[in-house]
Amino acid sequence: MPQARVMRIVSFMPGDAESASDAALRDDVLPRLVELDSIVDVWVGRHGSRDDRARALASTWATDPADGPEEPADVAALRALGETLAVVTAVEELPISVHARFDRVEPMKILRIFHGQVLPGELDAYVEAARAGMLADAAVDEGLIAFVLGTSPPDRVTTISTWTGWSKIEAATGGNIRQPLATRNADRLASFTVSHFEVLPDARERAREPG
Repeated sequence: MPQARVMRIVSFMPGDAESASDAALRDDVLPRLVELDSIVDVWVGRHGSRDDRARALASTWATDPADGPEEPADVAALRALGETLAVVTAVEELPISVHARFDRVEPMKILRIFHGQVLPGELDAYVEAARAGMLADAAVDEGLIAFVLGTSPPDRVTTISTWTGWSKIEAATGGNIRQPLATRNADRLASFTVSHFEVLPDARERAREPG
């Protein structure tokens, strides 16, 4: 696996044709992106309620997405669907400080996106604590599949992680379905937000399944 240097999160809405949008993401956008040498990981998460239909396209890159005359491939692929299927609302890009993947028997089901502001002077300590916690979780729990942490000095951190299920997130973070917005290392944080998405399966993950 090539070394990932940059993480990106593209937030978007599915437009009016929600089911057609998910089909296009699964059958067109994801297969196109996973074939690119510049992209190491790519995941799409969705909210399924009528009140919140937000989507997130998260990815890691081995090269700088800004290299080249055209806009990055993730945004270009979404825009190519047209506004009836996808409307981009925000793009976040950060250099990666921690990146790991773990082979699991169960498929990924949940995409977790965390944004935090650390207390003054705590950024490096937070990154190292998050790295240690990630390794500890991976050693004793089969739930964590991928973990990516990016930083924006002096005080911003963003993590992308994928999980096999809610019970695994509960064990790792101390949260639960009734109180899902929990995290480790809260004593180093001034504030944080967490979003959970249902993972939209992609061709690469299906190809990695045993058999």
